[in-house]
Amino acid sequence: MTQRQLAETSGIAQSTIARIESGTADPQFSTVERLLAAVGLEMRTAIEPIDDHDQVLEAVQAALSAEQREEAGRRHESNLRKFADAGRRAGF
Repeated sequence: MTQRQLAETSGIAQSTIARIESGTADPQFSTVERLLAAVGLEMRTAIEPIDDHDQVLEAVQAALSAEQREEAGRRHESNLRKFADAGRRAGF
């Protein structure tokens, strides 16, 4: 769907959609709801406790030596290649 089509369907100006898409505008919830409704979706939100997963991972990484970070990076890249290869073999 083009910005123009989304604008016509949602009733929101194409220029506003362009600013949202480029990151130069932060839409209100009501605007996001209208945009989502225009493409057959709805927004659902939940209030939950903070997930500190990313901060924990950053702390673990910071505690590693440069060599350990390099080795972890190599293992990560190897695992990504294996995962991608398996996906290709499975037809994804």
